[in-house]
Amino acid sequence: MVIFINIILPVFGLILVGYVAGRTPILPAAAVRGVANAATWLMIPVLLFRSTAAEGTARNMEPAIALAYFGGCLVILALALACGRTLFRLRLDQLGVFGMAAMYSNAVLLGLPLVQTAFGPEGVILQTKIIAFHSLILLPVTTILIAVGRGHSGGLLSIVLPAVRETLSNPIIIGLLSGLAWSFTGLGIWEPLDRMTAMLAAAASPTALIALGAAQAQSALRIGGELVEALTVAVLKLVLHPLVVWLLAAKVAGLSPEAVAVATVTAALPAGANVYLQAHQFGCYVAGAVNAVMLTTLLSVVSITVVLALLHPV
Repeated sequence: MVIFINIILPVFGLILVGYVAGRTPILPAAAVRGVANAATWLMIPVLLFRSTAAEGTARNMEPAIALAYFGGCLVILALALACGRTLFRLRLDQLGVFGMAAMYSNAVLLGLPLVQTAFGPEGVILQTKIIAFHSLILLPVTTILIAVGRGHSGGLLSIVLPAVRETLSNPIIIGLLSGLAWSFTGLGIWEPLDRMTAMLAAAASPTALIALGAAQAQSALRIGGELVEALTVAVLKLVLHPLVVWLLAAKVAGLSPEAVAVATVTAALPAGANVYLQAHQFGCYVAGAVNAVMLTTLLSVVSITVVLALLHPV
């Protein structure tokens, strides 16, 4: 109960504020895009820069937590492909989106505020080791599945390179990599600039959560055959994903308790907005993607609460 009141309630309370505002003229669709852009292009990159710019951070970016986390993602992808094909007879391009929804966490808009609230700056640094490779690894994998399912014949590089190029130009990745590069210099941040970036970083979490809630308010959960598929995604994403990541992080990699907790919480997050964006970009399994993102977001209150109750140091 203490964890729910002190960590979950403030985070999802801000999402609820954004949801209510998104259902009123306070935040129309254009305003929601503006708020989301401010978080994505300004505040979150600055937060990641400040989190990784300290001297020595780059040298201590051991890969164990990323290997455990993405090993879990690949296990879940394989399970999702098997379930989607066996249970729902989805085509390979549809399976790409279905699999992405089962393994691709909302690690930035929801994950960063949550980890920052639960574990503080040290938790954010741990999570950056996942975020640094999150889109760089998972987006090309799903892009390949969709392209092959569509009969793309231009060669593997013509599929992968655009996805990698788009990921590297993402402001969140730029902020993170810039901070890591700056940490090698051993220089601090000029004090007036440090104060300004601190103010921007402080605004990142509430802005991102309000934008997330408002965006959810302007989407719709579709009732029908896709709902059963979304429920299957929810089980894979919110139950099996954190379980597999916990096993790999704690029992195989032998990570520290805090690293295990951060990796498992990240796995317990709902499907990220990029799942819908990927589906929309390729015109493939769009209704299923909307359902998966909406349903996992609603149910993630339970998965995150359970994981934090079991793993968060009291």
